[in-house]
Amino acid sequence: MSDGTNREHRLLLLAALSSVATALVLIAAKSVAWVMTGSVSMLASLVDSVMDSMASLINFVAIRYSLVPADEEHRFGHGKAEALAGLGQAVFIAGSSVFLIHQSTLKLMNPTPIEASAVGIGVMVLSIALTFGLLLIQRYVIRRTGSTAIEADSLHYVSDLAVNVGIITVLALSSMGWLWLDGAVGLAIALFILRSAWQIASESVQLLLDREMPGDVRTRISAIVSSHHDALGFHDLRTRQSGRTCFIQLHLDMDQNLTLRMAHDLADRVERDIKRDFPSADVIIHLDPVAVGPKVRVEPPQAP
Repeated sequence: MSDGTNREHRLLLLAALSSVATALVLIAAKSVAWVMTGSVSMLASLVDSVMDSMASLINFVAIRYSLVPADEEHRFGHGKAEALAGLGQAVFIAGSSVFLIHQSTLKLMNPTPIEASAVGIGVMVLSIALTFGLLLIQRYVIRRTGSTAIEADSLHYVSDLAVNVGIITVLALSSMGWLWLDGAVGLAIALFILRSAWQIASESVQLLLDREMPGDVRTRISAIVSSHHDALGFHDLRTRQSGRTCFIQLHLDMDQNLTLRMAHDLADRVERDIKRDFPSADVIIHLDPVAVGPKVRVEPPQAP
């Protein structure tokens, strides 16, 4: 295993462990704050953190499994474990949102004063600081690894920042008599969490269904092939993402009069250049002989 791969593995595990640790600290702090304030908005934030911790644990297990090298039974590796983890997160998050919708509705029907608001505000400020620090770590890891699981985990932590600011507003205004605001914000948080669950589930399902990679990826591959003078064009380009590995397959057109050695060397050069742009790519190139003629650049069809 190369040094670069080892470094990616360490970064992924660091991000996963940081997420778990952050969620556990926030659960402890928000539990105390909820007991002291009785705020349903605080309860919503607590439940969200519990879901975060469960999702982070799923992520940690999935990432460790996805890093296992390809074997005889899994020739394409274990990268789809990350997409499965994202789907599992979506289920947990959706379940928490349904619970919060119920609790928030009850709070709207029977609003009650919030106690010890200062404690709740302090916990929310702590939550914002810890969440922001975690997001910095996750963004760095996503840029270096392209991990689907870490990106999904990061999505609902981003939403947590907005949620925490909203809860601080609720705690501050409730002391001024705006008792209904607690239930309303709790309901808004629940709906926001449900939307996040839908986004994570949709992306995970598409990855499991081997959706084509974005159109700009196909454009870059077209430019790479066209940069080689002996490449007469290409067709049947297929791409898909599995964890951090992208699979790229294409048929490369070349002069039928080239020797086997020359044709092989050309394919190797094209593959090398594709991997330079996509370091984690698994590239398969099929050689198609064509009659000698003017070089024609074949544009790949746009991804749906």
